[in-house]
Amino acid sequence: MAAVRDRCVERGAENDMMAVTGYCTLIEMWRGNFAEAAVLADDTMERAEQVGGSRTIALTVRAAVAAYAGREQQARTDAAAALALARECSSPRLAEWPTMSLGFLEVSLGNYTQALTNLEPMLDVFDSLPGSEIMTAAFIPDAVEAMVGLGRHADAVPLIEELEQNGARLGRSWMLAVGARCRSMWLAATGDIAAAARMAEHAMTEHDRLPMPFERARTQLLSGQLQRRQRQKETAAATLRDALEAF
Repeated sequence: MAAVRDRCVERGAENDMMAVTGYCTLIEMWRGNFAEAAVLADDTMERAEQVGGSRTIALTVRAAVAAYAGREQQARTDAAAALALARECSSPRLAEWPTMSLGFLEVSLGNYTQALTNLEPMLDVFDSLPGSEIMTAAFIPDAVEAMVGLGRHADAVPLIEELEQNGARLGRSWMLAVGARCRSMWLAATGDIAAAARMAEHAMTEHDRLPMPFERARTQLLSGQLQRRQRQKETAAATLRDALEAF
């Protein structure tokens, strides 16, 4: 993507630069480089305002970075503005990412009911999604966590299976890692703590191939909770410290 950005600069392709910078923002966010992601998000917004282009995309990536970085009010404000523009354009696709960011934000705050309310438009089209790639299905692990947290275990199963099956078929590290984490949550909620702990360990193995430190920390948090439930106090403390440091 850096090479694509350089080529756009060389060619003076300013409109393309806005879209490319938006994707670069998401990449740095996933890599855990939140400061760089914030700079790129602001650059995307500046390009949209100065050169023209979709302010919806700029607001969307800025909302996503704010949600991951814990800037709650900015995330809500930018996501709401992006959704309003998407409605004006009659473009459900443009509404998907700000919707997913709001769902992620509410899960992070433990507001599971509100998270599922926010994610309802995505869940309504789940069966028609083209696979479960991160660009169209980043909401799945958040929806599963919310469903499990609310005791809606059966509702979570199709979402978990989608990640597991597509991850195995395509060899996607993200799907395999978060799918295993979701399965671990489900097993724990249904009472099989030992199997849940083993699945969490499997998820951590998949994370070794996935340079997304925030996602890894989410799995470590779950793993530490399961270790506590198995009375492995020292191991749990170390795991949770690692998760806290990453967060």
